[in-house]
Amino acid sequence: MSARASLSPGRAVLLGLTAGLLSGLFGIGGGLVVGPALALAGLPLAVALGTSLSAVAPVAAAAAVVGLRTAPEQLAWFSALLVAVGGQVGAPLGARLIVALPERRLRQVFVLFLLLAAVRSLVGPPAGSGGGPAAFHPAAAAAATLLLGVLAGLTSSLFGVGGGVVVVPGLMFGVGGFSFRAAAATSLLAMIPTSALGAWLAARQGRIAAGVARWLVPAAVAAVVGAVVLRDRVVPPAALARGFGLFLFFAALRLLRPPAPAGGADSRSGS
Repeated sequence: MSARASLSPGRAVLLGLTAGLLSGLFGIGGGLVVGPALALAGLPLAVALGTSLSAVAPVAAAAAVVGLRTAPEQLAWFSALLVAVGGQVGAPLGARLIVALPERRLRQVFVLFLLLAAVRSLVGPPAGSGGGPAAFHPAAAAAATLLLGVLAGLTSSLFGVGGGVVVVPGLMFGVGGFSFRAAAATSLLAMIPTSALGAWLAARQGRIAAGVARWLVPAAVAAVVGAVVLRDRVVPPAALARGFGLFLFFAALRLLRPPAPAGGADSRSGS
């Protein structure tokens, strides 16, 4: 019980504001920020991840609602559906692969992918001048988007990292034809069904620290509203892409660190 109460309301609000700001600007779920921060605050890792997940669906839904008002043309609904469906295929596949393949080599390959996407975001030309899917054969675009969803689900199971970290660069550089703003908006839209199901399962398993979530989630939702307005109307696309590139470097560095031992993460004796 003390582990779950180790984060003060003020720190939970600050963490929620940070996660909401990053989510709205970059189209990420915020798990790379919230989960580790809650674990460092003393929550068992499973509870930290479950609590983090509880914020993703409301944040993504709020971002979609605001996006409908600020820049509805950025929301690619069919692409988001394909990513969400692909994620449902990739997640259980990743759960099987993690016991059959060398985790270290997989992690190195994924870090390389993140670093390449980061460099492309920082120094490459603006990706996609339009606000929606590429103008090549619709069947090819749909297949690429579905495979992107599978990859996002796969990496989520293997490394605990998916969502926007995979989907945003995948839409821009893989599927093609997506501006950064459209990729970020579509990424968040695709997270809604998957994260809602994950949060429901986490709640049933008792993996959500309600005392933390009651402060963290409203703060994150409030922040994402302002962040989406900034993304769609204020911050230049080039600045958004470069900021996202820096965040990808942060994600790659986090993945290079070995995961914490399960026993230590779940310990309740530390203060």
